[in-house]
Amino acid sequence: MPSHDGVVRILKTMGMANESLSAFRYRGRGWPGKCVAETAAGRSEEMSYADSWGGHLSKEVQFRCKICPDAVGGVADIACADAWYGDADGYPSFEEEEGRSLVMSRTDVGERLLASALAAGALDLQSLPVEEIDRMQPAQARRKRLVLARSSALVFAGQPRVRMSGLGVVEAARRAAPIEALRNLVGTIRRTLQGRRSRL
Repeated sequence: MPSHDGVVRILKTMGMANESLSAFRYRGRGWPGKCVAETAAGRSEEMSYADSWGGHLSKEVQFRCKICPDAVGGVADIACADAWYGDADGYPSFEEEEGRSLVMSRTDVGERLLASALAAGALDLQSLPVEEIDRMQPAQARRKRLVLARSSALVFAGQPRVRMSGLGVVEAARRAAPIEALRNLVGTIRRTLQGRRSRL
């Protein structure tokens, strides 16, 4: 979840920072769809998802999201996400495409729900190797690997510890490159002590 600062940056880029808005949409009406701002006077401006998220909003993700131990819906019966297509370098492309979603059942209840939706013809699902999820959602996969280092930094900085039992963060942390985990630990300690860790 981006902070309000991200929206302000987008509105400034659109030249609408001082106008009265009637609607603001992060994305939609397509996949991923455009970011759109509309004023009470009827003016409308739009920005591509690549520019709005990549150029503005991703830089303003709130600190609590950076240390969230369950951003990937590990405790849900069913978790869903964008199933981004990869570009030539293997990184997700945010160009407009035919939409598709990643659907992960986590429990027996979730499996039964998906089976009933399939039987009713409400869904069209294809199986997917787990390794592909990293390619579709690299930022979420990276965050899960680094959440233990980031949250541990809070303890070193005298802040409350985040409760993360049963969320697989230790297992995920084992997949992190040691140097990257160390950088995240030290960087989070520094930002916390400097009072720069939280953006609302």
